[in-house]
Amino acid sequence: MSKLNDNKNLSTNDYFTPIEDVPGVINYSNLVNLIIEQAPKGERGRLFRQDGIKLDEVTEIRIEFSKILKIDHLWIMKNLTKLTLSHNIIDKIENLDALIKLQELDLSFNRITKMENLNHLIKLEILILAGNKINEIENIDNLVNLKIFSIADNKIDKWDHVLYLRKFKYLRSVNMTGNPCTKKENYNDYLVAFLPQVIYFSYVLISEDKRNRCTQMHQQAIFKVEEEEAIIKNEMDQKLALEKKMANDSLCFVDQLDGDEFFELIFKYDEDGTVLKNINDETFTVFEEYKQKFSIVCHELYKFGIDQHSLRAKEHAEFNSVVEKARETVRDEARQTIETIKAERNEIFKKFDSLVAQSVDNQLSNEQDIKIDVKMIKAQELAKEFNESLSNMWTKLMYSQVVLHEQIEDIYEIFKINMTDLKDSFVEFVRKTFSQMRDILLEYRGAINVVINNYIASIGDESTMPLHLVNICGDVDILNNTLIASHDIHIQTIDNREDSTIERINLWLEELLNDFITQENLRHRQRILEISHFLQFQREQMHNHFYINDSFALDVAAALEG
Repeated sequence: MSKLNDNKNLSTNDYFTPIEDVPGVINYSNLVNLIIEQAPKGERGRLFRQDGIKLDEVTEIRIEFSKILKIDHLWIMKNLTKLTLSHNIIDKIENLDALIKLQELDLSFNRITKMENLNHLIKLEILILAGNKINEIENIDNLVNLKIFSIADNKIDKWDHVLYLRKFKYLRSVNMTGNPCTKKENYNDYLVAFLPQVIYFSYVLISEDKRNRCTQMHQQAIFKVEEEEAIIKNEMDQKLALEKKMANDSLCFVDQLDGDEFFELIFKYDEDGTVLKNINDETFTVFEEYKQKFSIVCHELYKFGIDQHSLRAKEHAEFNSVVEKARETVRDEARQTIETIKAERNEIFKKFDSLVAQSVDNQLSNEQDIKIDVKMIKAQELAKEFNESLSNMWTKLMYSQVVLHEQIEDIYEIFKINMTDLKDSFVEFVRKTFSQMRDILLEYRGAINVVINNYIASIGDESTMPLHLVNICGDVDILNNTLIASHDIHIQTIDNREDSTIERINLWLEELLNDFITQENLRHRQRILEISHFLQFQREQMHNHFYINDSFALDVAAALEG
């Protein structure tokens, strides 16, 4: 069994509380006790306990026949893949949110009345809820990987769940035994017919003959369900496509500009303007004419925005590619340099070990052909040679990093200029387009004014005018004031959208540039520290290798320290 940790290593005596001492609750002490009980036996178990219990590495745990009422504290065991809580008195499924890696969950033989708080367990493949008090299968829509589902011996009476389970395409085994629904005539045949993906029903293999017979029995109903599912799927696909388009339009800063949506938005808060456009067929015709003109301008901005986003994305991708290529080149060179210095280090260590061996042999044979001071000089020369190699390596690596950083800064400046130019081009087009929108609405105000004045003149007597129109276009002055107020609302909406669009793209570019330069500075500092730490480590290795329990080596080490 794997082990998990809550950042504490525990001996077998730490937090050891029998689970019976805290009835009804899963707590920290229970978990530690259970991990110890379920640990490997024999020598493996001894090593397991000696190494310490690491709760955040445990992958499996069983808590059975323990009178547990409340699920809690399992968030500590974030790597859990299999959890068994059967034969307890749990009445609510809860506090499993952190167990996102869970693949198997057994809550059988408890007192659960409702399926809930399971939708986040998207990796779950096995769900066992047999022997509870559940009366409806629900709230597991996100468990798309579900393969085995047992909810036997519950209180499910309706057949709705059969159609609900059709959405789980990987479902292979279903156990409904002991539920009231299974006692109704033809239930088993109905389930087999409508769940073609299920191979085992109540752990019994469904034969091909039985499936064919059941399918033929419910063929018409299956066709109808499939048609309804196709409609729902089509609606869902359209919804997802629309959501995707809206998200992409927002990234391009042209949301609500592909069609009539923005024009309709302008009139959304203009009640008087809405009334005026609907006075008669002529006013509505004018409204539709200028809506079309306005929408054409909006679509031009929309298309330009989409194209500009593609150009910005391409520029960004090319920039990232150039930067990554430069970084990879320096990384390759650094790896080669480090391998070279390691090879030189090993060769120098061999030479030093040979000197030490010669010193020992000479002492044993009382030979003094090679003087100790000569060998010490040679050893010091080896140390000096290695230090020089390290210094050269440090200089080379540091130089490469500094040059790389400067190159990236130069590339960044070019990228910044290019992206700023693209952004400015978009902003310029935005200003031009919104200016056109204002002109169109100004023309609309003049055109609608003429039509409504003709309408007023045709009435002749104000008493014959509909009451709801008197207060907004009862005479020329009232109409002019109404149209001015309406136009002001339109212009305010356009101004706000123009300002928002320009502010969004300016902020986007600023964040993009700042994020990159921040990450590059952080990367550069980290590489400098890594090089320095590597150099220090190599020097420590040299010192440790030379400083061994040998009189000659001690003399060399002392000389080195001196």
